[in-house]
Amino acid sequence: MSTTRRWSPRGVWSGVLLSGFVGLTTYACGSESDTPDVAIVDERGGGGAITIFTDRTELFFEYPPMVAGAPGGVWAVHLTDLSDFQAVTTGRLTLEFHGSDGRTFTTIDEAPSRPGVFGPSPSLPAAGLYDLVMTLEGSQVSDEILVGPIRVYASEDDLPQLVEEEAGIGISFLKEQQWPIDFATVVAEPRVVSPGLEVTGELISAPGGVADIAAPVAGIIRWDLNRAAPAEGAWVDEGEPLVRLSPVGGDDTYASLKARAEGLQIEVERTRRLVAAEAVPARRLEEARHDLRVVVAQLEALDASPDEDYTLTLHAPIAGSVVRRDFVTGQRVDAGASLLTLLDPRTLHLRLHVPAAHASQLGNVVAATFTPEGTRAVHRTTRLLSVGVALDPMRRAVPVAFEVANPNDVFKAGMLVSGRLLSSVPGPALAVPAESIVDEDGLFVVYVMTGGEMFARRVVTLGVTDGEWTTVRSGVLRGDRVVTRGQYQIKLASLNTSEISDVGHAH
Repeated sequence: MSTTRRWSPRGVWSGVLLSGFVGLTTYACGSESDTPDVAIVDERGGGGAITIFTDRTELFFEYPPMVAGAPGGVWAVHLTDLSDFQAVTTGRLTLEFHGSDGRTFTTIDEAPSRPGVFGPSPSLPAAGLYDLVMTLEGSQVSDEILVGPIRVYASEDDLPQLVEEEAGIGISFLKEQQWPIDFATVVAEPRVVSPGLEVTGELISAPGGVADIAAPVAGIIRWDLNRAAPAEGAWVDEGEPLVRLSPVGGDDTYASLKARAEGLQIEVERTRRLVAAEAVPARRLEEARHDLRVVVAQLEALDASPDEDYTLTLHAPIAGSVVRRDFVTGQRVDAGASLLTLLDPRTLHLRLHVPAAHASQLGNVVAATFTPEGTRAVHRTTRLLSVGVALDPMRRAVPVAFEVANPNDVFKAGMLVSGRLLSSVPGPALAVPAESIVDEDGLFVVYVMTGGEMFARRVVTLGVTDGEWTTVRSGVLRGDRVVTRGQYQIKLASLNTSEISDVGHAH
């Protein structure tokens, strides 16, 4: 008989039978949680199989009937690390059985007998219900799992009769088959899923995230002064020196301005002393200061520092990567020639193109999802920057721009994307990840985990989608755990399990 138990990490659980069965008794020893763990229990002749998910691990274990005082049979305890859905390969497993009389009995398994599988053999002295807690301690993952009541029978005569189950009630797909492949499951839950409008677009640099470093005056990029100039792909910080330019040319070159500034600075100091001695009128000092300010302003326009010598150092106006280098050392460049282009990739813009026929649907846009070329991953952004007020005459489309955070440099400026514009909706609805849905000959199907190694194929009726999550009107219940990676292998297992693997369990 299969049941589902839900409880909080503090120990509250209640059991409710799956569709078609009567409810179980509620057990409590703490307060309820908003994010309960879930157990699927399959009872078989006094023993059974239990599947439990926490936020860190999946526990699936099969245990034989337990008789008081009898040697314990071997349990098959399967533990999966939910960070990557791979087998737990290291660690110590402790089983604590808490009796109603206050006594606690402990069984320890020091290491897995094979990857992902522990084999403890607990034995208990007295009949009754024991609350079982399993504790995993290891470098890969650690967790405390509240299993709930395990019954110990007084004698073998008290064991319930083992009823043969009807064949074909599910798809068997063993843990040893799940662990080697790209496999994952996600819980179906109510979510706000905005209806979407499919569009195309591209990722572009943010206006303030790109800078062109141009030569302010004609000059020579001397080899001996620019051996450390950054190459394409190098990261530079804001204010970091990039290129040293040795100016050449006529009277208005950098060197001429620098010399005039130095001469005017000397003239200001000399005139100040003469004014102090009343040898010249104060007007002469004001004129000298004015001439100096004009020349200093001209130098500042060239991004020159007062401490520079007769070479001009160009600095990075932003932090970013060098995406283009347009010079070689020893080259003479003209004023205005591009030397370097910098791009700060940490924030990009997503520009989507909405066909003119859908321009009237842009009033309630709140977010967007997008998939860059060459990937299947769906990303979301909610930072709406602008909605165009005019059509692009070439594309006949309205541009819509979003800001996209890119802290790990996953996205590249210039990438094409397929996107979906999302509008606001009134409330949450039951949804599953879009990647969990499989199109099988025109039927939309999901595979639902009904036990640690059992799955069911469900035909679903779909609602709206935002490209990342899709609402379902039928076929899936809240709390069902749907397969998001590995569906094809489960489908093959449903046709002929022996074609997938000959791995089995000793029961």
